[in-house]
Amino acid sequence: MLKPTPTPSPKQRFNPQFDESSKQGTPSTQRQFAALDLGSNSFHLLLVRPEGSGFVVIERLKEKVQLFSGFSDGKIREDAMQRGAACLARFAQRLRPIAAADTRVVGTCALRQAVNQSTFTARAKEILQCPVEVISGADEAALVYLGVAHHVPPTRARLVVDIGGGSTEFAFGSGYAAEHKESIDVGCVAFSDQYLSDHKVQSSGYRAARQRAIDHIGQSLAGGALMQAVQGDDPALTVFGTSGTIESIAMVLKANGWTDDAITQAGIAQLEQAIVTDRWLIDAGLPGLAPDRVDIFPAGVAILSACFATLGLTQMQFVDVSLMQGMVFEGLDSVEVANRREQSVAALGARFDLDSNQARRVAQCADQLYRQTTQWWQGDEECGRLLGWAAHLHELGAHIDARHHHRHGGYIVKHTHLAGFSQLQQSALALLVRGHRRSFPGLAFQAFGAELADRLIKLVALLRIAVILERSHDDRDSPSVTLELEQNHLRLVFQADWLQAHPLSQRELQVEVKQLQGAGLQLTVVDTNANDTTGLGRTP
Repeated sequence: MLKPTPTPSPKQRFNPQFDESSKQGTPSTQRQFAALDLGSNSFHLLLVRPEGSGFVVIERLKEKVQLFSGFSDGKIREDAMQRGAACLARFAQRLRPIAAADTRVVGTCALRQAVNQSTFTARAKEILQCPVEVISGADEAALVYLGVAHHVPPTRARLVVDIGGGSTEFAFGSGYAAEHKESIDVGCVAFSDQYLSDHKVQSSGYRAARQRAIDHIGQSLAGGALMQAVQGDDPALTVFGTSGTIESIAMVLKANGWTDDAITQAGIAQLEQAIVTDRWLIDAGLPGLAPDRVDIFPAGVAILSACFATLGLTQMQFVDVSLMQGMVFEGLDSVEVANRREQSVAALGARFDLDSNQARRVAQCADQLYRQTTQWWQGDEECGRLLGWAAHLHELGAHIDARHHHRHGGYIVKHTHLAGFSQLQQSALALLVRGHRRSFPGLAFQAFGAELADRLIKLVALLRIAVILERSHDDRDSPSVTLELEQNHLRLVFQADWLQAHPLSQRELQVEVKQLQGAGLQLTVVDTNANDTTGLGRTP
């Protein structure tokens, strides 16, 4: 649950030495890592093993699924889900020797946008027997950039463009971490459905797709830091393209003699001439074009042409690196990921000038409760980290409105960019912040799978109790409390007279008994005085 791939060594960083000759005979004693990308057009699986100062690719698998095909009313169609599930069942056979902790599975645009996301991710988890993360567009851009940055020579300014089935990612930087990231809902599968389906004329459909891409990319990037960085007239700027779409365009340009190496503005113009004016019969096949790219090729050209036009690009170099390589690098350095998440939480708290002392008190109290309920978590330390982050951010919304600060805080966490967090992790964190006081947000848990929802309910319960116990905002009033657990029955045992000396907490605990009961949890509050004068529970 919510678990990033652990690392064999916190300091180990592998270089992308993609040795395809080493696919056979990997000894079982060698640790292997798997990265699985559930893309909107294709599913990709990458298996690697560490070797020396780099890593070696053991195997790469790819299947065209088109999860985004026929997407309407915010839903992935059932036939697309069935194609995806069948693909994952085949991939699962190859993944059996790989430990679940060494396997990372991420979903991108189609799953980001789907209101029935959890239906597919639950199927995927059952098939693969490991968690499935749905990452944000910004995180997708950052991972693609990370993979490219380890593959190409250092440069002072680098732009990476990745065209997918449902979205296009842009990332700009100079080192290993992208400085500016953008994800725009412009993708070749979606555009093929909308503008270039069988019943539409190729030439007019192409023009409409290209213009729509120009408008959308231009509006999304206008005035932003990435656009300013790219158009800053830095002669050192190099542009790299990844993904099957850009690879197929590069191959067609080369096969037809329209470029020697890089994708150029002139080469794209010749390709567009063939599509629009000469009316190439794409379905009949083109020199250099793989058969499985035929149906989405014109839409991909339209989007890439729009990228060149909008950003003022003159040429682009295709690199055979993808999201998966970035996943491997990030997964093999999960300590860095954890640090980035800690930094994201700290930066968000600082931005809203949170009371750091109160955040510390609630976090310490919540951690104490968490460690006394270990049977709930089954060794999943990520739950404890999530609880700690929520405790540190629980007062976030007070900057907007003290009365409803839990709602405002949840909204801020959900809609801000938190580096290092997957979309699932960020949504879960937002729900904890939203649920730390007032009415228990029971319906909100339905957006998560059953197992995760159960754990989030329990985490919210512990956070609510910790907030109540630290209502004084004073270290001298922090209680010494024991939490006893029997299945879903919590017994909160206080030292003598603490509750009587803290009537506000006592009153709020009375209300909390009823709140948790509605969530399927039983809370009994016990004062160690023999007569238990709290009225909340009795000492057996």
